[in-house]
Amino acid sequence: MPTAPAPDMLEVQALIDDAWPRASARWSPFLLLRPPVDDAAQTTVAHIHLGTRQVALHHQLIRDKGLVGSIEAILAHEIGHHVRYPGTLATQARLYLLERALLPFDDYSVLNLFTDLLINETLGHDLRPQLAAVYQAFIGEGDWEQGPAFLFYLAVYEELWQMEPGSLMGPALPEFEAAYPGYRADAQVLAQDLFHLGPNLFTQFIYFVSVISRYVRPRKGEAPLGIDPYACNCGDPSPEDWADALTPSARELAAIERAIAEGWLRAEQGDHLRDPHALERRIKGLPGSRKADATIVPEVMAAYYRQQAERYLIQPPPQRRVGEAIVPTTLEEWVPGDALRDIDWLATLVQRGPEYGVVQPLKRVSIADVEGHDVPLWQPRLEIYLDVSGSMPDPRRTRNAMTLAAQILHTAAIRAGGWARALLYSTAPVAYWQWCRSEIELSRFLMHYLGGGTAFPFEVLQKSVEECASGVGGQPIRVVITDTDFDHNYDSKPEHANVFQEAVAASPHFVLLLHRPDPKRVAHYGQVGAKVVTVQEMEDFPRMAAALSRALFEEKRDVDR
Repeated sequence: MPTAPAPDMLEVQALIDDAWPRASARWSPFLLLRPPVDDAAQTTVAHIHLGTRQVALHHQLIRDKGLVGSIEAILAHEIGHHVRYPGTLATQARLYLLERALLPFDDYSVLNLFTDLLINETLGHDLRPQLAAVYQAFIGEGDWEQGPAFLFYLAVYEELWQMEPGSLMGPALPEFEAAYPGYRADAQVLAQDLFHLGPNLFTQFIYFVSVISRYVRPRKGEAPLGIDPYACNCGDPSPEDWADALTPSARELAAIERAIAEGWLRAEQGDHLRDPHALERRIKGLPGSRKADATIVPEVMAAYYRQQAERYLIQPPPQRRVGEAIVPTTLEEWVPGDALRDIDWLATLVQRGPEYGVVQPLKRVSIADVEGHDVPLWQPRLEIYLDVSGSMPDPRRTRNAMTLAAQILHTAAIRAGGWARALLYSTAPVAYWQWCRSEIELSRFLMHYLGGGTAFPFEVLQKSVEECASGVGGQPIRVVITDTDFDHNYDSKPEHANVFQEAVAASPHFVLLLHRPDPKRVAHYGQVGAKVVTVQEMEDFPRMAAALSRALFEEKRDVDR
């Protein structure tokens, strides 16, 4: 009997347009999603980007594989990634880092298999034939079917949907069955138990990995196989998402505790996962972190330090300056990319209400009241000297208290309407020496690490004092963040003491943040006029933030206004 001709591309588009509302209604009829688009560049039949929430289908592949009858299931599946599994890129990042602690392979993941399984179980009651057809369309192509983990995954569907063994696994079944005679019992248990372990997604994921890991077997000298031709690319988490995921959530910790109690993990694995000081291991789990060109790690760690600084922010002391008198202008539309500080939230909420206003805010830009008319302003300027020598931890590999202190200080100065600049030094200084009002730019700069010997740049400090004496902005607050190596630098040349004393005398505040200093040296620096903040333990961040605050506010509280 002759087969019906394949539909043309216009017919495929018409079928997608017709199925889209039904697919959306499988989860909710009120979802705010753009209509799906055609993306012939992707290697799978469909994907959704969880950042933009855009669904994309490969129209030609769907047509060539005879999957036009599965379009509704394909669309509903992609929407399921947005609605529930994983739901957000932040959750995706947390699951990925958890997986890296459970599976020892850098470039292999079963995370997409896990989220697909949860979605397909939800949809499978009504769309089972359509979903099965997608997997059957790829049987026998390439070497994906040779991956034991993926074949076991297909066996789970066969159990879940009560299909004959081999219906999805195809011709690879006999060889797989001979190598793993107990796979069917594992598939039955997983299909029976996994879906009752919600709503904690992390509990479900640990259980899933504990079972499927028995089938993750790489070839000699190769990474594990098991490529899913229906893998959904949900997009890459942002540096902020990765940074947030570096700290385990309460739900993750609860899942780990249950996994240990149920025997899914060995006790040593559980200790490895729930160690509150295991930040270094989670950083190593970041994508590409073990490669020489791992550019994502500095970006993630810069975001991490920005997030951590929010917990310990202090208000810097005011500094009197002369600046231009300004007045606010009329309201304008705020668009992404404009400064957040320009938003006039009061006017926005009054004019547009709490619902519409939060997505379409209004901004006010200030202009000069009278050109050339200057008035006194209260804006801090902060100059930071941060030790990044070998005696300091690499801030890209662990949490460095001294780098966090620099982040807290420059963020506080910028939030107060001021400016900051920073210098990193080891054997030689590296400076971001123009005055900056960007928290992101400075946090990225602080992720540089030299790791050599320690040589404080007294010549730069001296030049700064001289230049700022005649500059419009005046002398800034100066903060030196270092350890006892500073003492040796201070003593190495007689003129260093003079430079230090002149800088202390000129600066409205001069703070030395020292790690485990000699009490006699602390007293000496204090007699010269510097304010010394001692850091005894690198992890004692609340104490460090409080000490910084006291150093800046203990004196000069009554400022002449």
